[in-house]
Amino acid sequence: MTHYAAEVYCQWLSSVTGKHYRLPTEAEWEYAARGGTVEPYYFEGDPARFSDRGLLRRIFGPDTGIIASNVIYRENSFAKIHPPGETRENPFGLVNMLGNAAEFCGDWYAPGTYAAYPPGPVTDPRGPASGKEHVVRGGSYQNGAEDVRCAARDFTRTKSWLKTDPQIPKSIWWYSDCTYVGFRVVCDPDE
Repeated sequence: MTHYAAEVYCQWLSSVTGKHYRLPTEAEWEYAARGGTVEPYYFEGDPARFSDRGLLRRIFGPDTGIIASNVIYRENSFAKIHPPGETRENPFGLVNMLGNAAEFCGDWYAPGTYAAYPPGPVTDPRGPASGKEHVVRGGSYQNGAEDVRCAARDFTRTKSWLKTDPQIPKSIWWYSDCTYVGFRVVCDPDE
């Protein structure tokens, strides 16, 4: 499904429930994924140790003991999406935040977003007001350990994700060439 379709779903869900649903901001997504921690993952571990990069890790394989019980990623996915609940929850009780399927965020993407913030803690930062592509956070079943960290970020690639779409004009609902991005919704509290 496209980012546009995910936003339309949130609008529909809001209209049928009477509550306000939306895609999370990039900052909200990272806060939820970290679960109150400050490390690369919400569990202990070094991305380099979990990665299959480097000669020794290619020969002997990466250390997958800890990460595999917390994240669905390239080393344990068998190249497919898995049902929820096959991994441990993060400290906030959320599952599959770092792997399985990457997730759309509501923010527009800009490569230098973090550099534009003032030094020190920033409360509820927002991305740029406009752009061409949206932020995608979390890794997927296709990514290695280094790309499923809490701080890893990516963006939609609308043109290449619609390359094999036979429709003219291209679909606004489905990415024909992207099977690893999904979304989760945020429900704003009642005022």
